[in-house]
Amino acid sequence: MAASESAPRKAVKAFSGRRRVKRRILHFSISIGLAGALLTALVYIASAYPFFARCRENNLHALSEINCTGAICDTSTYSTDWQWDPPDYIVDAETGFFIDVAHPTATGTGRYAPLDYSDTDFIERFRKPTSYDTPDGEVWRMYSRAVRVDGNKSLEVIVGYALKTPSKPIETPDSLIGDVDDILKTEADKIAWCVRAEAAVRPLRNFSADGFQVVDPTTRHVLWQGPSLPAFLPKGVLLPSPGTKLYVHEGNLYVARTDTSGRILTTSFTQVGGLGWVVCSCAVGFLCTSFVARALSRRFLRNYFAVTGIQIPSLEEARRSGEGQSVEFKRGLSSDESKAGNVEDEVLKSIVAFANTNDGVIFIGIDDVGHVKGLELDFTQKDRLEQKIRKLIRNRIKPIPPVQITFEDVRGFVIAKIAVARGEAPAYMIGGTIYVRYGSSDVQAQPEDVLRLVSQHAF
Repeated sequence: MAASESAPRKAVKAFSGRRRVKRRILHFSISIGLAGALLTALVYIASAYPFFARCRENNLHALSEINCTGAICDTSTYSTDWQWDPPDYIVDAETGFFIDVAHPTATGTGRYAPLDYSDTDFIERFRKPTSYDTPDGEVWRMYSRAVRVDGNKSLEVIVGYALKTPSKPIETPDSLIGDVDDILKTEADKIAWCVRAEAAVRPLRNFSADGFQVVDPTTRHVLWQGPSLPAFLPKGVLLPSPGTKLYVHEGNLYVARTDTSGRILTTSFTQVGGLGWVVCSCAVGFLCTSFVARALSRRFLRNYFAVTGIQIPSLEEARRSGEGQSVEFKRGLSSDESKAGNVEDEVLKSIVAFANTNDGVIFIGIDDVGHVKGLELDFTQKDRLEQKIRKLIRNRIKPIPPVQITFEDVRGFVIAKIAVARGEAPAYMIGGTIYVRYGSSDVQAQPEDVLRLVSQHAF
């Protein structure tokens, strides 16, 4: 029911949907930004796919060339196949023996946490230089010692010299074993000095042995290692499950691929990039996409967010409460062109009043006392009525307020609902006149009303 300018003016606290719309735009922008960050991360990881595919091929090829029976593993074919890159880790799951283990290179650390362990019981067997025949047919000379580093804490250092391997088919003669033992002790002393001095062990120069490890006996975790030497996985350490995993080591992001066949497990990994670069790229992706989403939503979706965010009362709720600050009833739109103008003006005034004051809904097909009268509309006529109302709003209300037009069938009657959100513009006008909502009346704004609207927009 539209009211004249002399209608009673009760003080009404104007409700602004500006905060709600900004909040919804913020949530939308953040959601799109997170999607952009995720997409950036996926693109970054996908860039390593060729290397990852090669890792899987290496794993499967190695599995096809190794056969373990009992305590013996036949690696003769694998050891002499120089056409394929070896996996980083090859483990006999039954005995825990490392057939191959990763070692540092110029481009990688050679470390994978789930397999970065060594059995200290095996290490302690070599307190004196001792020869060891490995399950895969190699012969090594091994020496280990404990290194005290802090109070009662000590670390295990083991070094090894290959007496016979596929790369050394002629075994080192016994006459040179004494020299080998001296080399092992000297190298163990060098590593022990580096450990005590907390110096980097990996870049140890002039290293004469063929492999070494520094292991924490409490956790059995490998702290440093060089080229591989015979080692066993401690009992109780779970092997990684087959599949692809991401992991971080020393600030770098890696992709690891694990495959199994029988009792043999192979793992290869490739570096995706520095974690800092990945995080920065994702942050840039988040900021760019969220900024674009915010700009587009403010340009094209603001009215949609304004309308979809309001709580529209149901027809039954509106009929029980009657016309008021957020509900307006209209009997219908006249088909008589001579009368249609007045009815349309009343509807447009209510739209302007709600847009300037608070969220509201106009029910067309309900009389002033809440009786359902309905509109005689089929599907095509519903569409025509909606287009007519939207055209009137576009042509006569400046600026265009956020509205949503829907239809509801009630016991065979068609009811049109026009939901209007409190707009973000300083003021909405029809024919140069500003209307506001007071109770169930749409009244022409007075200077104090205009001042209030402007001040609300300013803050």
